[in-house]
Amino acid sequence: MKTLFSIIFLLLILTIGEATALAAPSVDRLLQEQITAAPLESKPVVITFDHKPTNADFLFLKSLGIMGGQVLRELPIILTKINANQFNVLKTKSGIRSLYANHIFRAFDSQSNKFIGVSKLETDSEVTTRNGGLPVSGKNIGVAYVDTGIDATHPDLKLGENVVQNVIFPTAEVPLNLPPEFIPILPVENQPMTDIEGGHGTFGAGVLAGTGAASGGFYRGVAPNAKLVGLTAGNDAGLSTFAIVQALDYALVTQFLYNIRVCNNSYGTTLADYPYDPLDPINTATRMMHDRNITVVFAAGNDGEGTDKINPFSVAPWVISVAAGEKQGLGTPAGFSSRGNDNGTGTDTPGQPADEFASPNLRPDIIGSGVDMKSTRSKGPGVTNIAGTIPLFVGANDLSTIPPAFLPFYTTSQGTSFSTPQVSGVVAMMLEANPLLTPDQVVTILRQQATPMPYEERVVGAGYVDAHNAVRAALNLAAVPHPANLFPSNDPNAPQIVDPTDDQLGTTAQDIRQGRFVYDAASNQVIYTLTLADLSVRTPNMRWTMTSKFGATDVFVTASVDETATTYKYGKITYLATGTRNQQTLGAVDSGVIQDNQIIIHLGLDKINAAVGTNVLGTTSTGTKAQSQILIGSSLSGGLLLNSDAASGSDFALNGQPNPEPTPTPTLTPTPTVTPTPTPTPEPTPTPTPEPTPTPTPQPTPTPTPTPVNETGKFEERYSGTMNTGQNISEIAFSVRRSTLDAQINQNYGNQELVLELLDGNRNLIATAVNKKIALNGLSNGTYYYRVRGNTNRAVDFTIKSSQGR
Repeated sequence: MKTLFSIIFLLLILTIGEATALAAPSVDRLLQEQITAAPLESKPVVITFDHKPTNADFLFLKSLGIMGGQVLRELPIILTKINANQFNVLKTKSGIRSLYANHIFRAFDSQSNKFIGVSKLETDSEVTTRNGGLPVSGKNIGVAYVDTGIDATHPDLKLGENVVQNVIFPTAEVPLNLPPEFIPILPVENQPMTDIEGGHGTFGAGVLAGTGAASGGFYRGVAPNAKLVGLTAGNDAGLSTFAIVQALDYALVTQFLYNIRVCNNSYGTTLADYPYDPLDPINTATRMMHDRNITVVFAAGNDGEGTDKINPFSVAPWVISVAAGEKQGLGTPAGFSSRGNDNGTGTDTPGQPADEFASPNLRPDIIGSGVDMKSTRSKGPGVTNIAGTIPLFVGANDLSTIPPAFLPFYTTSQGTSFSTPQVSGVVAMMLEANPLLTPDQVVTILRQQATPMPYEERVVGAGYVDAHNAVRAALNLAAVPHPANLFPSNDPNAPQIVDPTDDQLGTTAQDIRQGRFVYDAASNQVIYTLTLADLSVRTPNMRWTMTSKFGATDVFVTASVDETATTYKYGKITYLATGTRNQQTLGAVDSGVIQDNQIIIHLGLDKINAAVGTNVLGTTSTGTKAQSQILIGSSLSGGLLLNSDAASGSDFALNGQPNPEPTPTPTLTPTPTVTPTPTPTPEPTPTPTPEPTPTPTPQPTPTPTPTPVNETGKFEERYSGTMNTGQNISEIAFSVRRSTLDAQINQNYGNQELVLELLDGNRNLIATAVNKKIALNGLSNGTYYYRVRGNTNRAVDFTIKSSQGR
């Protein structure tokens, strides 16, 4: 009887083999190497079938001695472990698509909303009308966020609000401790804190859907009303295949529960290390998501220039691949952003359902903001949470670029990891505007509406993401001008720097509009002209800097306002023994003046030559940058210089005498998608970060009353200060130029009571904040004061968000 049973069992196994497809499985190179190196040991394996595993499949695996593992619910995948003998049988078994090792993939670490048109989108009346009277914000669009987890205790990312679910997968952390039977995965849901050892996921989630609650809306994400489903797949050490496929499977299982329409992925490797295989378990999962109408977005990678540097998961025809560039100036592609092998020979639209063997495009689809990004800081330990204090890694220092009151909640980082959620946020807004869009239609619109750039597609794809036009196209509305012109001007009289309006932290006196660098042969001077939005509202302790590189040396000029005078200096960037960039002031410039809304500085070429150590006449100066700053008082530091606005631009030549009067910049017109002209890929120069300047906390003096302007348009300003112990009152003068005013105060140490009041020019009380907010209509133009009162037992940093107009 026993012999008969064995014969029947063997016949059953043979029958199963004959009934399945004849193609041999795709075998992972790493798994083959692991098995060969240790044939007697069991190695973790991801077995992907061409069908949902059945009882017959489990019976077959047990006949080989594979007694248990994790079975995914939607994906045709089993997570288990195998030895060499079992591997040799499985690799010839029909019905199995692929056998892959448990790889560990890297998380791609290394005021963007205005730069990509989100701010204009919010005030677009046509879009708002089509959207039922509300601005498009990604409302109720579910986004599966596969990363290191999310700190859902953060004020900007609250569990139960914009984070609708936060999940960990305990079995993913210990893949070798598998169960004795084949059982489903066991996710642990509704976890307030899943970003335990990373910070990477929390930061990216804030870029996508942070509400900005801890900053009065300043550090808000692209789609603040999207609904995040946090799926933990690793930590700063990496994300494993076992964990990733469990996370993707969970997204498919809960797709309808959370209306998941987007899946964000900021991890991966390179084509060189992991060749593209459509049968790989991750590509199998993302294709299934695409076919179920989920738009999958992937980071292109942080491996820069070279062959096979791009992330293999990002090139699948059914996903969107995102490169990274600067968030200002010409949007220059980041040096770390992975380049493609070519400009594309495959397809971006594989059909619905997708053709799994469609040829991939080995290049990015689009580029987004990924340099000097500000976003949410996790409470847990991790590289992302501290990188902002080491500007060598991320290009900017938190202490000089983030207001003190916001430092506990926000930090700085960079990478395609964070340009990717920016694009995912744009996709969420497109799907809110038009829920009927398919993934193929989404990528087509994104590429058609992208802001053109003078680079090959292998570098930037179709161009810089344009949220405004992408959403308008989703609603079948006509195109409007792109948010920026990203082509350098050939006009020698055009400004090298053009910056979006209202992207500053501070007053409009710190809102950079244009920067112009001109060599005047007659005087043998470089003339620096910085145009601001409104210099009539300048206050003491403001500073503006213009910088460019001569050879290997950065030379800068500054204008600084203090309580008694405005001074103009020049210097160069040096490096301390620690590698920190340092502004070394060398002396006074030849001349400097503020005229209307322009700062004009003349610096002799002899001084530049001395700073550089060689004659620069006849050369081209590169890396033009402009920066505005303000001193923020602190009882602990005595004051620090905070970056209010920054912009970068094109090169300028020192080889003639261009017309000192600039040629007016033409109004931008809608630009159709074009094939960018191939040019060499420039490497961006990190934005100079000045060292904090310790000075006493200033008391702002009244600003002069500006000339009344037309009652049109809305603008925002922000004021920061410190209420020291025993101080009780702090006043900030500002100018009212619209009849409508809204203000809100935010502070650290929220248990310390601060009261915000509005005073007129004679310091008469007009209004007191209710729930920390003031909202008034019918104000006359002139000088007013914000007064902050409180009796604090410790120093409290505060920030006032002030907006005027409708």
